[in-house]
Amino acid sequence: MKKSIMRNLKKAAVLLIVVCLSLSLAGGGEVWGRTAEQIDAQIADAEKRAEELEQKNRELQESIKKVQGDAGQLEYLRSLVQQSMEGVQARIAALDEVIWLQQEAIAGKIAEIENLEARIEYAEAEIEVRYMKIEVHSLINEENKAKFAEHVKNNYMSGNQGYIDIFMNATDFFDMIVRADVMRKAGERNTEFMENLLEAMAEQERMIEEQEELKKQLAADKLNVEQEKAQLEEDLAALYVNMANLDAEKAERQQELLGYAADIAELQSSINSMWSQHRATAAEIEAIEREVEDLIRARINLDRPDYSGAGFRWPLESRFRMITDTFGWTSSFGGRQHYGIDIGNSGIRDSNIYAIQSGTVIKAVESNSRSGYGSQVIIDHGGGVTSLYAHMVYGSVAVSEGQTVTKHDIIGRVGSTGFSTGPHLHFGIYVNGSAVNPLNYTFEYY
Repeated sequence: MKKSIMRNLKKAAVLLIVVCLSLSLAGGGEVWGRTAEQIDAQIADAEKRAEELEQKNRELQESIKKVQGDAGQLEYLRSLVQQSMEGVQARIAALDEVIWLQQEAIAGKIAEIENLEARIEYAEAEIEVRYMKIEVHSLINEENKAKFAEHVKNNYMSGNQGYIDIFMNATDFFDMIVRADVMRKAGERNTEFMENLLEAMAEQERMIEEQEELKKQLAADKLNVEQEKAQLEEDLAALYVNMANLDAEKAERQQELLGYAADIAELQSSINSMWSQHRATAAEIEAIEREVEDLIRARINLDRPDYSGAGFRWPLESRFRMITDTFGWTSSFGGRQHYGIDIGNSGIRDSNIYAIQSGTVIKAVESNSRSGYGSQVIIDHGGGVTSLYAHMVYGSVAVSEGQTVTKHDIIGRVGSTGFSTGPHLHFGIYVNGSAVNPLNYTFEYY
């Protein structure tokens, strides 16, 4: 119920505005006390303010690009530092592995030294045992040497008397043979004893030499291993110093990264602030454009025949139909409301622009300014319908204000004047001063 009442009120308000406009325009070209010239002046003033705001937005965009460039450069430098730190981390990982291997090698050398020390200790103990055995053998040998010397001395003192006694005291021949054999065997035993004694003494000397040689070799091996261990420990100490340097370098890189991150965040904050200003300015421009809509609405001669809503032709040749920016909200230039469509095929520059329907030219402007719509034409088709053609080539506007045109008339050529990033036609349709989507209509193509 409430919604129905509100719709009826809105309809009544629109009808009231239309009636007032019709009466005012029909009664002498004034709208609520304003002449057409005054409304045109207000439109021109509003467009000038819009151009100034567009200029401010362009300056903001240039500033944003510069700061974004600075931020991009910082981001590039930050990426280089990141790569450098990753390289340091890789070197640290490699050094960790080298240190681990070095520690393993040192542990192996320590085990080898301990093994050699045990072998030396065992060899020394064995040498001591052998020394004891040698000492015993030495005492026995000395005793045997003394006995042998005494035996030789006795034989020497007695000469051959022993053999004479054997023969003289023999009871018979057989007894003599037995006694002779005993004497021979005693001589053989003396010879064997002497040989054994000399062999034992030689073995004693050989054992002593072998033990001393083994002891010397073990001591030399121990010294070599200790030197290798000392070298490994020296290398390990150098690795630890290198590791400490790398840790310091890594910490320095991390500080650099933190510094870059802070700088980038600060620049991004500046960019966000400028985009906020840009959006605020875009909102102001949009408000001015709505103001211009209201002024155009007031400027339209509502006593002309109502437009039937059919029979529009495409404003360009049929081959130029590429829409580069649509009606409504657009992300271009930081985001804003777009009150028409942009047509921008390749090769469109200098192509003819045609009136989409018969009507009266209510605005024809030649402008080479880099803001606003530049060179432009607005045609009133009656019934509250107007069409806008903007960004024409400077000097190409082929109609003038107040001139009556017919459908298919050439009114100018496609250019890039005003706030434009390249050759294209900004084409808009307004109904009672409010922008509508041109693509809601059906066009004839030629």
